[in-house]
Amino acid sequence: MMKKAIIYLHGFNSASLDLEGNLLRSKEKLQVMQEFCAQKDILFFTPNVDYRDFESLVEDMIFEWNQYLDQSYDVIFMGSSMGGFASEYLAMKTGCKAIMINPAIKPSELLPQFIGVTENYETAEAYQWQQADCEQLERYEEELESSTQKIDRTVLLDEADELIDSAKTLAIYKEKANVVTYDGGSHSFEHIKQALPTIEKVIFS
Repeated sequence: MMKKAIIYLHGFNSASLDLEGNLLRSKEKLQVMQEFCAQKDILFFTPNVDYRDFESLVEDMIFEWNQYLDQSYDVIFMGSSMGGFASEYLAMKTGCKAIMINPAIKPSELLPQFIGVTENYETAEAYQWQQADCEQLERYEEELESSTQKIDRTVLLDEADELIDSAKTLAIYKEKANVVTYDGGSHSFEHIKQALPTIEKVIFS
């Protein structure tokens, strides 16, 4: 059986690793996924990424994907919020599956509200988010929108997401993705444990 790897991308201005490079175990999604992957013998790669340079992020992740490919891994891209958007884009570029948690739909329109943010939420590293950082994303949104490539997408939604309208997300994806919704919750996604059977099915089917 082919070895499995998940490349997991965190949300906007967030992190998966602390400054020492250790997994942020305070984040339930990461802790649950790490334990699940250890049990199922899945490689779980959780880099910190910087959405201010989306082009480099895409290049870096495609480089990682190629490395895993060379070692006979079947890779799934997975991500939360902005990481969901990035996962979908990377799935389009590579033909891999994408698991998108409360994904950002049009980040160029969602993220201007954060212009002026000066430090990373998780690591408190100095950080500046600007108008140009939002505008660079338009090209990737257009590319995704106009693509005719068939993408194997699974979308996990908390209906009470306070940042992204889950009903709009559902309307956009219901025809082109496997969408699983959960009552209540939040943008952080409170249902990772309940979602594990769906995640396992995506990885091993």
